[in-house]
Amino acid sequence: MSYYNKDSEDALAALAEQENWLAPPMEITRVVLRPWQQAVFWGLRVYIVLMLAVMGWGFYHNLSH
Repeated sequence: MSYYNKDSEDALAALAEQENWLAPPMEITRVVLRPWQQAVFWGLRVYIVLMLAVMGWGFYHNLSH
């Protein structure tokens, strides 16, 4: 038994045309961050590194007991 259905293929092609799926995607450019946004991201990076250090310290001390 074949599951191929020409009607569903036509419906899919009509949907793709209607929703503009066949058009090339928009070009994505890099966003220039404001200074406060850069500071927030650097703060998050520092926070992540500190939390990893704290977790590593905790695991190290837990293994020694």
